[in-house]
Amino acid sequence: MTRLSGPTAVLAAILVLLLAGCAPSFPNIEVSTEPTNPTSATPEPTTPSVAEPADCSNVLDDASIASFESQEYRISDDFAERAVEQDWPIAAFVTNGGLLCQWGYPQSDASEYFGLSKITPEQKAAEIARLVAEGYSVEPHVDGELYVGPPLEGDINDNYLFAGGHWFVGFSTARIDEIRRNAGLG
Repeated sequence: MTRLSGPTAVLAAILVLLLAGCAPSFPNIEVSTEPTNPTSATPEPTTPSVAEPADCSNVLDDASIASFESQEYRISDDFAERAVEQDWPIAAFVTNGGLLCQWGYPQSDASEYFGLSKITPEQKAAEIARLVAEGYSVEPHVDGELYVGPPLEGDINDNYLFAGGHWFVGFSTARIDEIRRNAGLG
């Protein structure tokens, strides 16, 4: 898999935005369509404030991707769609305009999922009520509130972090911290 970085990634992101005709809704990417000097015959080019939109690969560190690939894990192309269609609670990441990803071994249960999106105070209150009702415990984590679920299988727990108008899910705080950092949200 070829990954773009630095100026090449910025130029690729700008090209994608220009070809698409609109900026994605997540993360907050603001593209100005007004020239910086209205009297100028040639407006200055605009650039997004974030190099590229968050996706299931670029919110992970290279080491995480290499680890997944060494286990022959692949990105599930339909995980977010299945979450919405089957009305899973984590579908809220998608319906809020965010990102919900799964890397896993094809045709098996061996996988890991994670997500991030914006969240309103009302949505946050509803999600926290759901998590508490499902037996999640709360603890502080960096600049937010971390809800840790009962073990799913072995040592795996769902972890939900609410911080800075966003929420995140992952199997570990390390994964949540990684996706926050790489999405420019923490």
